[in-house]
This record gives sequence, structure tokens and C-alpha cells, in this order.
Amino acid sequence: MSALVTVCVLTYNPDWSKLKNTLCSIICQKNVDFDIVISDDGSTIDCFDQVELFFFKNGFNSFKLVKNVENQGTVKNTILALQHTESKYVKLISPGDFLYDENVLSEFYKFAEQNPAAVYFGNAVYYSVLDNNQIKLYDDKYNPQNLVPWIKGDYLNIRRNYLYYEDYIVGASFFCNREIFNEYVKRLYNVRYAEDFSIVWMIAARQKVLYFDKPFIFYEYGCGISTNSESILSERLHEDNIKGIELIYKNKDMSKLEYMLRISENRIIKLFCILVLDPKHVFLRFKKTNVINYIKNKSECLSKLIHILNYDKVL
Repeated sequence: MSALVTVCVLTYNPDWSKLKNTLCSIICQKNVDFDIVISDDGSTIDCFDQVELFFFKNGFNSFKLVKNVENQGTVKNTILALQHTESKYVKLISPGDFLYDENVLSEFYKFAEQNPAAVYFGNAVYYSVLDNNQIKLYDDKYNPQNLVPWIKGDYLNIRRNYLYYEDYIVGASFFCNREIFNEYVKRLYNVRYAEDFSIVWMIAARQKVLYFDKPFIFYEYGCGISTNSESILSERLHEDNIKGIELIYKNKDMSKLEYMLRISENRIIKLFCILVLDPKHVFLRFKKTNVINYIKNKSECLSKLIHILNYDKVL
């Protein structure tokens, strides 16, 4: 029997300690048939020997190790990983991010089976490990910023918030239908880093994306491309976003005004576009909204994260 869910671990010169903890959070999953694909993007040190030894010591055999000969970027690394999957659903994860507990894969699988859609997402608990080895949880970090349309299933406003205001879901919290996700990721073949832009395209094309109000992952804040403040990384993502928008527009999944809103650097043009596209709601963007706190039980989160990291000092 093939796996129902594949967890794809995308690596590039990984820190073995982080990768090991990520793998620990995966192999403990219960009540669902799953496998693991580790896809490395041309690392000089891929940790594959340590990975194989880790799986052997833990009696875990349902895994594949695949590798790009040269560094290709996260989009092509994702495509490579998907080429080695056969399951109905896939979950992408990176070293340093962890599945929340031993039941999340089975919970998301059951939810997906009962609620057909292209993509699902849960809550991401942002964390970082400080220089003094203390763990910090971030109460003020959450994506998307406005969860109300997702809770209500208001797809018109979901599309508006995603395309007009870039109120994106953090990519690490996705759980995807493999065939649909694979189709949209392959469309981004010439984009280097923004594999999460496949979800932007899905929403532009009116594919269904559903919110499942459960903690799904611990998300390491400040280390990945999307949360790293280095200007060169921001520039690369910006370039990829422009490429992605151009592809969506050429495929006629976005109107000319929507395209101009996202592609133009001229503030007057952008203001004109948004006033035409969203005259009713544009001024509501300046109103404060009630924050929905992902961290509903901080002590529970800390306990689970400490168990994964084996740290005993917390903030």
C-alpha cells in the first residue's frame, strides 16, 4: 500500500541538528500511512549519511533521498521532490520547522478527506532560539493577517486579500493535494525561489484553499528566505514575485487592472487600480481589526517545542 501522505523535506546545506529535530517530529506521526522524501538542492554537505543512520536507528524505512547535482533553487527542488511521490497529499517542510505534535498529519488527512480542496493550511507557531539557547515564541507573528474571510469561507474576499493586499499564508503551514499542487508548481519552472507562489496562482484561478483551525507547525522565524532581512534575499523574492504575476496574467487568471496593481512601481497607478478594483473595502484597510491569536495555549506550545528541541530554558 502506498502512503496516503508524503512529507517532503527540502534541504540545502542543512544544519544536522535542525534536520534531525525536524525528522523526529515527522517519524513520530500516528494513525496515518505516510512516507518521507528528502530532496537536497545541490548541497556540498547533504547529511544523507547521517539521515540514513538516523532512520536505521529508529527503524523507519519509508523514505527516499534525492538530490539535484547543482543548486537549482527551491522551485526546482520542490518539483524534484514531487517527482518521487505517489501519495494523495503532500506536506512540505524545511529543517528547523517541526510538525506540531504526533497527531497533526492524521488530523489534516481526515479533514482533507471530508472537505475536498486543492490546499489546506493550519496555524503556524513562530519561534526562534536565541543566542543564550532560550526559546522565544512570537505572539505578534501570524499569516495571514486577516483570518476572518478564511473562517467564513468568503472566497471573494480571500481572493481580494491575497491578490490585492498580499495577505499571504505562511508557506510552511500548507497541506496540499499532490496532483493539483504539482500542476501549479511546474508552471513556475523558471521561477527560482517562490514555490509558495503556486498558491497565489491557485487562488487567482479560483481553486479552493481551506483553513483548518489547528496548530500545524512550529515555524523557525528569521532564518528562511521569506523571513530573512538580508536585502539580496528580499530582492530575489521580489523578482520571483514579478515573474509569477506575469505568468498568472499571461494565463488569463488575472485581469489587466489586477496585473497593473501588482506589477507597477508607480504609486498613483497602484492607487488608481485599487480604487477601481476595491472601492468599498480599500478604506477599511486603515481600520484596526481584532487579532486572532494562534497561540491559544502557550504553556502547551512551549512544552511540545522543548520536547522537540531538548532545551530547558524558555522565554
